[in-house]
Amino acid sequence: MLLKLAKLGVDKSAITNIDLTLIDINEQALSFVEKQFAILSKRWGTSFPNLKLVRSDFQKIRFKKIERPYFFFGNPPFVTNRKGKSRWNNLFADFVETSLKNINGVGSLQFILPLSVAFSRDYSDLRKCMLEHNRNISLSHFDNIPDTLFKSGKPEHTNSNKANSQRCSILTVRPADTLRIRSTSLIRWSKYDRKEILSQSPQYHEISSYRFNDQFPRPENSLILKYITQSLGGIQLSSLLSNNGKCKLYVSVVARNYIGFREGHVPNSHQLCFSSKRDFYRALLILSSDLFFDYWRTIGDGFHVTKGNILNFPLHDHLDEVVFPKLTTTQRIWADRDKYRKTKLNSGKITSSYDFSKRMPSLMKEYWFLKQETKC
Repeated sequence: MLLKLAKLGVDKSAITNIDLTLIDINEQALSFVEKQFAILSKRWGTSFPNLKLVRSDFQKIRFKKIERPYFFFGNPPFVTNRKGKSRWNNLFADFVETSLKNINGVGSLQFILPLSVAFSRDYSDLRKCMLEHNRNISLSHFDNIPDTLFKSGKPEHTNSNKANSQRCSILTVRPADTLRIRSTSLIRWSKYDRKEILSQSPQYHEISSYRFNDQFPRPENSLILKYITQSLGGIQLSSLLSNNGKCKLYVSVVARNYIGFREGHVPNSHQLCFSSKRDFYRALLILSSDLFFDYWRTIGDGFHVTKGNILNFPLHDHLDEVVFPKLTTTQRIWADRDKYRKTKLNSGKITSSYDFSKRMPSLMKEYWFLKQETKC
């Protein structure tokens, strides 16, 4: 951080006089930091008179009221709290809550947090805490496949599966005259693009007026955000379903690059029942479309496809005008579905699913209906 300030042109005397308190319960971590500052002091030929290293539990610190606003930054531990110890399931939320209380409406914070801070119902109240004052809130979201934000997990971890590396959100909160919330998509990149991706500012989307649910969404693009906004208050995909329907569609409960469909009610699939073939093909086209995938990437967790993700998908007033002309093509693709079967080995068993993402007609390309006046 200090080297970054120097590269940005901040005078070294200003950097060395920063009032900086570093808190960690791990003595080895503090010892490492102390050595790094010693190296930097020698290189710059100066000292850091306002540097304080405090070995303590962050939660036990009582922060004094000072004239200057606080700025909290760090990477809080992602550790499950013991039952009854906290209102939050995970310790990182305690760090965020404590920091929010101490910055009040005038200070700032920047934390690396689990992705769940943006969407989990467990942290709905934490998101509300962020909105208590006029603030500029920015969230950058990072996926863990194909590459990860951190090159490796804990040193003692023996699992080499990259999928186990933590997906992260970088939360920045700053004081402002009016409340503003911005969010990136769930950013993915290959290891070859790592340097370029992490050296530039991500694209943020304005989500201050988002009302679909109590999340901080991860907009895949501005168009899907517009679709969700214009579809508020309308009917949802659940309206196509029938509990006693004979036409059944099975959707895989996990996804990465496409929404998968299964043959029969096998484990790890959602069963959807429809009373007519027409509704079956309407749902099949929508769920396998680029429109639904972008919606899922915006409000889902980027891995699990929940029943709620499916049933709550909003049906825009004009969506059927785009869908109905494509149902004949959809029916033909379904009849030839073996062409789109994909298999993989999972826990020693071969599983298969259908991937229609490259074959189904695009719904995102025909976005003329989004030019209709936005609902109030």
